[in-house]
Amino acid sequence: VPVPPLTEERRKQMVKQTGEKVEEARIALRNIRQDALKDAKRKKDAKELSEDDVKAVEKEIDRLMAEYQVKIESAFKAKEKDILTI
Repeated sequence: VPVPPLTEERRKQMVKQTGEKVEEARIALRNIRQDALKDAKRKKDAKELSEDDVKAVEKEIDRLMAEYQVKIESAFKAKEKDILTI
């Protein structure tokens, strides 16, 4: 079955859909960050973690979130370029 090449309009639509998926991934990352921070605060309140430990956990969470946001963004840029290339 022959498949016709994608039109410019369809390519732009696919990039838009990809952007929506990227935004969903960012939202998921934010939710994971919030859950992890709540967990750390709960453990601090339960005296399982000290204040310094909580600060260290927060720094590590923020570092990981930044790292994964960069990965998501670079993957999106690469996929966008791939979709728009004829």
